[in-house]
Amino acid sequence: MTVRSKTALKIVQPEIEEMEAVLQDAAKQSAPMVQRLAAHRDKIDLAVKELESERFDLISRRDLLRRQAEAVEAGLNMHIEDIEATMRLYEGGLNSLSAPTE
Repeated sequence: MTVRSKTALKIVQPEIEEMEAVLQDAAKQSAPMVQRLAAHRDKIDLAVKELESERFDLISRRDLLRRQAEAVEAGLNMHIEDIEATMRLYEGGLNSLSAPTE
């Protein structure tokens, strides 16, 4: 059976404080970079949302114009059909009359 000798632990408070200071200094140096990155991400997100909004508006306007054009075309087709039907009535009525005899 082997006997292990216990190593004596000593408190290394100055080293711990020094490490904490180094870590805090590193955090201070990286904080502006993280803030800048977050600011750029926010700008990009805002730009994407603006583009999505503009796209939605354009799609809505396109659909509205398409519906309006279809309505105009349907209205004009109704008028044309009405004129053609009236012309057929007139032509049919004129053709049914006998030629005037003198």
